[in-house]
Amino acid sequence: MAIKEDLLITFGAEMLHVKQSEIIFKENDAPEYYFQIKKGNIKLTNFKNENEEFIQSFHKEGDSFGEIFLFCKHRRYPVAAMATKDSVILKLEYSKFLKVLESDFEIQLDFLRNCAERTYYSYTFLNSLTSEDATHQLLTVLDHLKENQHAAPGIPYKVPYTRKELSHLTGLRIETVIRILRKLESENVVKIVRGRVYY
Repeated sequence: MAIKEDLLITFGAEMLHVKQSEIIFKENDAPEYYFQIKKGNIKLTNFKNENEEFIQSFHKEGDSFGEIFLFCKHRRYPVAAMATKDSVILKLEYSKFLKVLESDFEIQLDFLRNCAERTYYSYTFLNSLTSEDATHQLLTVLDHLKENQHAAPGIPYKVPYTRKELSHLTGLRIETVIRILRKLESENVVKIVRGRVYY
């Protein structure tokens, strides 16, 4: 969901310039701001240890991220937000963001629709995790990515993530993701061209 940049600035949004791998907020920080990506990419993730992480979601230009946690009674982020490349983010205080929502009913509806879409995906994905079928888990993620990009039917969708990132998104080992992709390629479900996956 993208709120017009001019509107956010009118209500007091600041521009935040972040470098690749810079943390915007940490797990257990208190949510205080609405964030929207002007340029770049952000991931919401949980770090299990130095070498292990579970990526909850990726967000691109025009997306907001972490906004749902502003409205949770726990008032803590259950994830960290990190830039995956140099990015520019609009940052607006929570109280001022409420005024943006109050200013226009259409913005409120768009906000609710966006929250509903993300919740729907979370339930769909969590349901796939209960399956012992790793192929089903990976295909659920690929379906969601393709659907979110509004890819044209019949035209292969270029998956914008590496096998390692797909493993972090699914919680599967990278070796498992590679094995499944090879199997799916042999079944003509995906194509792998110069290391990139097309679905």
